[in-house]
Amino acid sequence: MNISQSENFYKKSGFILFLILSVFFFKGVFLAILRPIFVGQDEARHYNSIQYLTEPAKKDWEIIQKQMEEKDRDNFETYNFSEEIKNTATLTNNNLLRSSISNTIIFSKDYIGKNENEINQNNLPPINKFYPPDIVNGSLYHKTASFIEKILENQNIFFRYYTIRIFSVFLGTLAILFAYLIAKNMGFSEKNSLLLTTIISFHPKLSEYFSNINYDVLMIPMFFLFTLGGILALKNGLGWKNLAIMFFAALIGFKAKGSGIVLFGILALLFLYFINEKIKAKEKKFRYAFYAFFAIALVLLFAYFKKFMPFEDRSILQTFSSLFKYLGATMTVGRFLASANTYWGALSWTNSFFLDKVTYLIWLIQFFAFAGLGLFFFSKKEKPAYLPEKKYIVFLLIIIFALQIGIRSFDWRIFSKCDCFALGLPGRYFLPNLASHIILVFVGLGMLFHYFKKQHYFDTALKTGLIFMFSITTYLIFNVIMYRFYL
Repeated sequence: MNISQSENFYKKSGFILFLILSVFFFKGVFLAILRPIFVGQDEARHYNSIQYLTEPAKKDWEIIQKQMEEKDRDNFETYNFSEEIKNTATLTNNNLLRSSISNTIIFSKDYIGKNENEINQNNLPPINKFYPPDIVNGSLYHKTASFIEKILENQNIFFRYYTIRIFSVFLGTLAILFAYLIAKNMGFSEKNSLLLTTIISFHPKLSEYFSNINYDVLMIPMFFLFTLGGILALKNGLGWKNLAIMFFAALIGFKAKGSGIVLFGILALLFLYFINEKIKAKEKKFRYAFYAFFAIALVLLFAYFKKFMPFEDRSILQTFSSLFKYLGATMTVGRFLASANTYWGALSWTNSFFLDKVTYLIWLIQFFAFAGLGLFFFSKKEKPAYLPEKKYIVFLLIIIFALQIGIRSFDWRIFSKCDCFALGLPGRYFLPNLASHIILVFVGLGMLFHYFKKQHYFDTALKTGLIFMFSITTYLIFNVIMYRFYL
């Protein structure tokens, strides 16, 4: 291979995509190793769920009933975790580390971590003696990760734990691959598809979240895969392959986490759209019969899912009163900013002026993008060739809207029972729509540039977005996470 051929090879989209995926994976592995054990969002509970699934069916050890009235997130003794988890947390000073943002890891004088030998030599069984155990029930992510835990049962807890974290990183890498395929099949150029994929891959919260043990890391790539299936269906028709992709993604997403159920609703809407396209030429009687059948099916589905809604045993007036009270309490600037801050990478356990304030700049960019989307749909000016067709944009908006409705309905249900924000709507709940969100932002900006005859700015905007996202992620890793735990 001569120099010219080598240069062409490195410029090929396949190689660049491989490079993007590799950088994301190794960045994730670095983050997975960098973060101390059990510090991720609910990681101890998720890991305990995995250990619970690896236990033998016959519990031949003493079961102790221990109902905790109050749980202190900074004290593992208030949770019914396995003895191995509690012992490891104690010997790694995890409670002390979590109790204050000024506390850092206690280092040993040699290359072996503090108390590491003692942790490995204790050989406490990874079983739950205290019941009811603090676990997450029924997630496919935990069931899959339990196979890794079982295969590595002879290894120490650090090896098992960090291997499962790396498994999460692998799932994130799949999500990035799906993001590229979404952009490419929507009609973006090869170059712009790669730029959008790189921007998504350097999203600070996504990078950090996929280095955790958490069932969301299986649901997020399934949302991306479902989005890809929908785009392919809109592009090539609802063939059995595209239908299979969407059904598979919806099923796995739902099995990973309950909020994945919204994908079945979107699948039903897509199915209705394609059937409607087929019967447009049919007689009115046939069309009306189909619409009546669909309406009856919708009523039956509503009757089934009514038990999950907060107004199950309430009157219409009480329902609307509860809804308006919930909306009044949640649809505030403060609550939106709180969700936005965590969505873009701000972490609850540390104060970062940069991460807190950069959200305002992002909101400004999104405001212009929203204006551009308005022009995209309502302007008489034709869209530029470098942007996708309207049907794809409508589909992305439906997916975003559906997840918002699903999450907020569940939050409303909890609010109506306890008159409190037990769920809290942190930004991570909306990460399944990250690919759709980023694409919509740049579609809006692209249309805005086109409207004012500044099309050449679109390429600059993509490159600037990449630099911006890379800078935030780098700052998060080296000035927040590393500083918090090690300096």
